[in-house]
Amino acid sequence: MGTSNLIVYVPPTLFGIVALAFLLLWQLKIISAWQWSAGFAQTAAGFVLSTFSTEPSFDAFNSGLIFIGAAYCYGSGLLIHFGVRRMRMERGLFVAAYTLALAYLVFVQQSLVYQLFLTDAGFAFLLGLAVFMVAGRASRPVDIALVAASAVVVLDSVVRTTYFTFFTTSSDNLSDFADSAYNLAVHITTITVCMIFPFTALGAIASAAIERHREDAERDPLTGLLNRRGFEKVFEKSLPLEAVPGAAMVFDIDHFKRVNDSYGHAVGDKVIVALANDLERIFGAAGYVARVGGEEFVAFIPGVMLQDASSLANMLRISFGGRDWAKLGFTNRITVSIGVSEVTLEERAMEHAFLRADGALYSAKAAGRNAVVIKDATSAKTPFQQDGRRRL
Repeated sequence: MGTSNLIVYVPPTLFGIVALAFLLLWQLKIISAWQWSAGFAQTAAGFVLSTFSTEPSFDAFNSGLIFIGAAYCYGSGLLIHFGVRRMRMERGLFVAAYTLALAYLVFVQQSLVYQLFLTDAGFAFLLGLAVFMVAGRASRPVDIALVAASAVVVLDSVVRTTYFTFFTTSSDNLSDFADSAYNLAVHITTITVCMIFPFTALGAIASAAIERHREDAERDPLTGLLNRRGFEKVFEKSLPLEAVPGAAMVFDIDHFKRVNDSYGHAVGDKVIVALANDLERIFGAAGYVARVGGEEFVAFIPGVMLQDASSLANMLRISFGGRDWAKLGFTNRITVSIGVSEVTLEERAMEHAFLRADGALYSAKAAGRNAVVIKDATSAKTPFQQDGRRRL
């Protein structure tokens, strides 16, 4: 055939390699959407079918199904990547309607021109719908690049099918596709323009996987709170240049070892999660909370006065101490001790404030537990008793 040269082998080779790369990433659980691999594999298969033709009607019908399947998978990959509803029913009904129309054009009308128009229009619609749905979700540069590359693929399909359907005189014979100018144009635009799509997809998905694993490394898997590493990153990234006044707090569940020894670690984990939930509810919106040890938590609340912080800490102490644990199989009361210290404008290093808060926690333990002790920058301390009244 006239186009039987090196150019016809490039798209199926490149898309085949990309499909294998995405399959490997999916098997390694680096990415969660197998649809990318399926889409690129179908694209490669479609180019193979157009290059090595067998029977015209078979080629036209199956290549149409292959490319519309690729568009469906690409759309699914985009929707999954950006966390958008996948619209399986709506898109599935469109594919079913497309299949019926394709069968009519190929086996009844036997029209190459309208079969190509239908396939390109269907491809552009399925992928374009996904692009429209996710465009507002793209914020990172690599995600914006992925949306832009996807839009280019949609535009390529629209421009090509419009030009060859309405502005050229092409053969309408199904057997003439392999040697057609349309087939050559598909190969050229795929190599020169549309290859940016798989590589931007690879970059965006790999970047998202790296960020997800980085976030996992900075989160406590049991509670979902920041871990020590994540808490330290807060101050490196969010508060790196200037001192921020506020309050540093350290929390510790009283006699937690007894819970684990008496009821098992599964129950102990639920107690930890319960305290984490209380911490997130009371402090999470206003500051940063982290689990830094077995039953030990810390929090930094920027912009809060020391007395207000100690009142919030006492609120948490009372709330947690009043929990009903009957559902976990015991009725014993579990309490928490809390150390609070102020962070002043003069302190650029948070470590000093947390050291004071940690010292206040030990004072709370020594005072009988179930208490809040505060230390200001001059190390004065004012503990709360179990009933919440200040200790004189």
